[in-house]
Amino acid sequence: MGAIPSGETFSFYRANLERRYGETEPESYIRKWEEVTLDRQLHWGFTSFGNWVDPAFYPNQKVPYFANGWIIGDFKVLESRYDIWAPMPDVFDPEFVRRADVTIARIAEEIQGSPWCVGIFVDNEKSWGRREGTVEQRYGIILDGLARDAAESPAKAAFTRYLQEKYADIAAVNAGWGTEIDSWESLAAGVEFNAHPEALLADLSTMLEMLSNEYFKVVHDTVEKYLPNHLYMGARMASWGMPDETIKASVKYSDVLSFNIYKEGLHPETWAFLKEIDLPAVIGEWHIGSISDTGLWHPGLVHAADQADRANMWTDYMESVLAHPNFVGAHWFQYVDSPQSG
Repeated sequence: MGAIPSGETFSFYRANLERRYGETEPESYIRKWEEVTLDRQLHWGFTSFGNWVDPAFYPNQKVPYFANGWIIGDFKVLESRYDIWAPMPDVFDPEFVRRADVTIARIAEEIQGSPWCVGIFVDNEKSWGRREGTVEQRYGIILDGLARDAAESPAKAAFTRYLQEKYADIAAVNAGWGTEIDSWESLAAGVEFNAHPEALLADLSTMLEMLSNEYFKVVHDTVEKYLPNHLYMGARMASWGMPDETIKASVKYSDVLSFNIYKEGLHPETWAFLKEIDLPAVIGEWHIGSISDTGLWHPGLVHAADQADRANMWTDYMESVLAHPNFVGAHWFQYVDSPQSG
């Protein structure tokens, strides 16, 4: 998103670094910027680099960091009308498993076993569904999976096997779901729903947990394969995409739970459920912004009136984090302002 729909933009930030530090050899000003950035993190009291840190900082031995990777590829997907960044990968697709291996092997290659790497975030703000809302909002990706042909969708094939194991015959499915599906073959070919009785909702919930469980198992096992001495930090779930079924699966396979929380602070009731979970949690992204005295045209997602108010809001947010027994840290987003061009 930005001023142009595609293509390259000019980096004024990079150009100004060159003007400030000069260039005695190719990109020497970038190396100087890296040195200054490391010193600033220590001087300002930051304790680690968070997700999205440039891999150029991975070899540093001054500031601990968290590595990251994103599993992309031509695997099949599940999608709903409420996806935010991208459709959900079909994690039962062998191509997803292969791409997870490729991604995490590359992260391991970049880290080189460094003890300065605390842990690894894989992926970011996946479109699992809402914790609350309509059935479509909560289980949209599962409804999409059920509408697909099992011959073309590994997730649908897995859901079909689950249903065949649970129900004695298709008549039992129809009795619970209030449907008129004439055979297992018809169900496998794709079904859609006009109503959502309790038995169907229970199955949708189970299938979302199946999908979530498979995702975290694949990622966890691959991290364990390539990076057995580093923490798996989870998938940085957004507050709009963290259904209970997905959190339950994440707890089974993550060393640390991670959430991106763009609010004015942690609401005690909203995050009380974590107190029942024996795992640490981190905030992968948060910020407080203001256009006052900055020259920026937009303050970001959480707005302060001016810089003094921004400092007070920063303090309030961090105090709410410190007050929660599970949260062990919060990563600010971000060190460099977004460019004016998007």
